[in-house]
Amino acid sequence: MRKSLITFLIVCSALLFINSQPAKEEMNSRGRFYIIGTGPSGPQMATLQALETITKMEAIVASNEHLELFSDYIKDKPVLFDPWQGLFAFMKERLRLVDKRAEQIKGLLAEGKDVGLLDSGNPCLFAPSHWYVEKFDPQEVVIIPGMGSDAAAMAALGKSVIPAYNTRFVIQTSPLLLLNRSLEDTQALKDLGKYPNTMIQYMALAMPEKLFEVLGEIYPPDMPCAVVYWAGYPDQQRIVRGTVADMGTKLAQEEEKYMGLLLIGRFLKGKPYRASMTRPMLKRAKKAEAFH
Repeated sequence: MRKSLITFLIVCSALLFINSQPAKEEMNSRGRFYIIGTGPSGPQMATLQALETITKMEAIVASNEHLELFSDYIKDKPVLFDPWQGLFAFMKERLRLVDKRAEQIKGLLAEGKDVGLLDSGNPCLFAPSHWYVEKFDPQEVVIIPGMGSDAAAMAALGKSVIPAYNTRFVIQTSPLLLLNRSLEDTQALKDLGKYPNTMIQYMALAMPEKLFEVLGEIYPPDMPCAVVYWAGYPDQQRIVRGTVADMGTKLAQEEEKYMGLLLIGRFLKGKPYRASMTRPMLKRAKKAEAFH
């Protein structure tokens, strides 16, 4: 009886293994959709992994700018479309366009071909490529990390963002998400402002005077600020510095309203890292004095 039961279990296991093989083989034979983070400005800011991945793709999805910057790696690979063209139309049209393009990519994956979409910076932070990513099963997508504009901006400023003085955390957001479209919902900003923080804001240049009027309600007027324009672009990168009190006026005079990253925090002044690292020593010294 025991021997028959063991034989039965072995047969069932074998059948389950055999039945699962076609599905596994089918998945292994399908291509993958690669989202390739290229860094902020071209091959000099891309990782070796990103460049190698581009060379291995059988079809490319990229903007004209990316095609030009990475032409040495793309070579004569077929280009399907510019992923950003038409993507910022009305929502209904946007969804229809993404659906149509995703089906085109899926057709190539079904043929066993790998397709690579080139996305600037960090492909998981304010990255429009996720309009496409979420049209696929997770196992069909491979994301190749890339350096974000925040890293390039921090390097340009040359400061420790955290640790920095008594900073508790770093916030990465945009005025639209933090304050809403009209920049009027300030509750989240007020809550965050209760603690020392460093704030990095994307897409923050459209209405600078209005934005800093709101920020001035939370931050002290002498709070340091900086905008790094074209972060990571060797010939275009530049920095505008100021405070919460005067930054709105300075930015209003700038023509560029998109390619800039806003950073706000005490870390922009002095020696923030050293100050943060010596704080525990100062506390211990004060406790020792109080004890004696």
